[in-house]
Amino acid sequence: MAEEIIQKGKYTPMMNHYIEIKEKHPDAIVFYRLGDFYEMFFEDAKTASSELDLVLTGRNAGAEEKVPMCGIPFHAATGYIQRLIQKGYKVAIVEQMEDPTQAKGLVKRDVIKIVTPGTIMDEVQDEKAEVYIASLYDYQYGLAVVLCEMTTGEMRAQLIDKQVMAIQKVLLGNNVAEVVIEPSFDKKIRKMIEEMETVTISQEADHTCKEEYAYLLSDVEDERIQRSFATLTNYLNETQKRNMAHLNPVEMMNETDFLQMDYNTRVNLELTQAQRTNSKSLTLWSFLDKCQSAMGSRLLKKWIEYPLVQQQAIHQRLDAIEFLNDNFITKDELREHLSGVYDLERLSARVAYGNANPRDVLRLVKTLEHAPDIFNIFKECPSYQEFQTIDPCRALYEMLQGAIIDNPPLHLKEGGVFVDGYHEELDQLREIGKNGKHWILELEAKEKERTGVKSLKIGYNRVFGYYIEVTKANLSQIQPEFGYVRKQTLANAERFITEELKEKEDAIVHAQERSIRLEQELFNHLLNQIKVYLPKLHDLAHALATIDALYSLAEISGENGYTRPQFHDKAHFELSEARHPILEKLMKKNGHYVSNDLLMDETNSILMITGPNMGGKSTYMRQTALLVIMAQLGCFVPAKKAVLPIFDQIFTRIGASDDIMSGQSTFMVEMTEANHALQHATERSLILFDEIGRGTSTYDGMALAQAMLEYIEQHIHAKTLFSTHYHELTQLSKYHQGIRNVHVEVHEENETVTFLYRVNEGKADKSYGINVAALAKLPDTVLGRAKQILAGLEAKDQNEQLSFMSEAEVPQVIQTSDPKAEAIKEKLQQVQADQMTPIEALLLVNELKKMVS
Repeated sequence: MAEEIIQKGKYTPMMNHYIEIKEKHPDAIVFYRLGDFYEMFFEDAKTASSELDLVLTGRNAGAEEKVPMCGIPFHAATGYIQRLIQKGYKVAIVEQMEDPTQAKGLVKRDVIKIVTPGTIMDEVQDEKAEVYIASLYDYQYGLAVVLCEMTTGEMRAQLIDKQVMAIQKVLLGNNVAEVVIEPSFDKKIRKMIEEMETVTISQEADHTCKEEYAYLLSDVEDERIQRSFATLTNYLNETQKRNMAHLNPVEMMNETDFLQMDYNTRVNLELTQAQRTNSKSLTLWSFLDKCQSAMGSRLLKKWIEYPLVQQQAIHQRLDAIEFLNDNFITKDELREHLSGVYDLERLSARVAYGNANPRDVLRLVKTLEHAPDIFNIFKECPSYQEFQTIDPCRALYEMLQGAIIDNPPLHLKEGGVFVDGYHEELDQLREIGKNGKHWILELEAKEKERTGVKSLKIGYNRVFGYYIEVTKANLSQIQPEFGYVRKQTLANAERFITEELKEKEDAIVHAQERSIRLEQELFNHLLNQIKVYLPKLHDLAHALATIDALYSLAEISGENGYTRPQFHDKAHFELSEARHPILEKLMKKNGHYVSNDLLMDETNSILMITGPNMGGKSTYMRQTALLVIMAQLGCFVPAKKAVLPIFDQIFTRIGASDDIMSGQSTFMVEMTEANHALQHATERSLILFDEIGRGTSTYDGMALAQAMLEYIEQHIHAKTLFSTHYHELTQLSKYHQGIRNVHVEVHEENETVTFLYRVNEGKADKSYGINVAALAKLPDTVLGRAKQILAGLEAKDQNEQLSFMSEAEVPQVIQTSDPKAEAIKEKLQQVQADQMTPIEALLLVNELKKMVS
């Protein structure tokens, strides 16, 4: 863009400087500081005016034609930047690097920061939301991923397969707004990421780890992760223009340590993100969230997204919930103190990053005030005794307490941050300022008396300083002996100065300027003292967030009368009088929610669920998955009794959704998700298939459904809930011990059906499709004709109807290739051996050995 601009003609020095900066940052909208405004020019101005609804004007810049321009007040920039970032833009902020009043010639300006979708700090809107930036290193047969949440400094890393669902899970599942890659990154994978509209792609060529960040990798030996980390930190250095001192050490994530769910499963179950945008839509997170702090809410979200698979860790949380609910007075005291806790994670990060303000310090003080009481209350909890070793930073509290006024200004340059008595010199300077203002008022009264001009006033502005203003109607009363020196002429008044006024002004203004500079020095010193405590504050924040999340789960469990789940190592799965947690709450206002049982013993791996639409089949399946997730994240569950194994993965195929962006039909999406479950599920997994096969012809769909059921029952043995309208499939229970029929009950009277939402043993006797259509008020002629056609079909000779079970008593099972062998084959096909280093080859061999074993 800049070359095209330069060809148009010669510009002013300021505009040439703008063009130089734009050339260095072609992918960012440049906010160029001019006085009290950020200005944008050329194409940036056109883009910003369109996206931000700003008036597009022009500026004389030395060329014949005016340069397109728009601007915003600098104090309102945060809101405008937020809007641009949400739309995927980057913003390069150019500030004045020297005082314009002291500058000789062109004011020195430079980029102080580039705000990108993944690097927002001050611009974050929702305090409970987390926005990640990720770096991906392509090592041919997989990707090394490093995730960073800038506002907290959290860093996580993992290795993933080069597959669509794995990439989708890590990027969309973690709300990644920006991905940093090397220029040599796989073009096919890049194109696939580009199709995710919420992700911005950035490039960074430097993958050499800087020495100042090496300590963050002390627990990470994998060279692929190290390279991905170096790419990310180099990009952050380049955009943030400062050392990232607030980053936490990288934590390696092993997915097998958690209950695994792909992105579609999380969306289908509405764990943390509602599928409907209406404001009343509840997710499992918003339902369980009774946390008193934003950091507690964010931690609870992670617990929901990553339920546990270790019984000991699950019972640790369950024990804490039981303790709090058995000691409700303790729980109430805990809530009172937790309500005084602020977001210590982000407060600490802002201190380390260097953008903390006086209000942040005040919130830190108030949080530290409550920390010892919280630990003291929680010390009786037997399962979290390790919290008693956490330092509540009492020494830091005593140092900070009483330093900042109760309602400090947001910005230091406004002054008046510290309390009187905090610093002797500051008190003296403030006194001069106060006395000076009092002296000005006295001088104004004296001059009114001396001149006889009652409307005379003494004012101040930054250009002229203090002045005496006299209206033109009273100018005749100003005598030469008064010593007034004319300074400025206005339309209706004249402004004067006197020797006496000028001398006092020097003293007052100097004291005010020195006072503000001194407060800045004192505040920076305070921040440096806080930085010494950052490792302890990080541990303290995690402990307080954990206690807050446990309180939230205890509150929701006690309030709704939930039951403690029981776990075992067998394949027995039992839920007694189970309820859907969210629907139960919503329906209490309108009626009674019908609870249901679920029983699957060691020999029963598949529940075949039949019954009409709207009868409750999908709700029954969803509630089962939600109860498993609640139990494994360490929460009590809405059931009279819950006995379950530890599940390793949950797979869902619920609802029909076309993937139009990638050109996939409903049926293709259905088959892709079903294949993912069949390839990756184990006997410890939970599979939920809702009407598989409905996206194609009846016979095709029925054949595919039966083949999948047989494969799951004979090869995988995963606990599976399979709802279907293919009533012929209910015959499978006669030939497969692992398949059992249940149905949702309805009451039919005079061709009108009433849904009872009760799940009972056995298959449904009919579909009730025409009855449901009648409830939808289809025309009577259509309903009548449908009944005629149905009667004709049912009257046909049974020998003419296709039955998958009539061919042989024992059905043939579809034999498939070994998924493990297919995965190894796919990985090897991705590798270009002549481009691998010896270490990369050894890593590949090691990974293939793990897959084989």
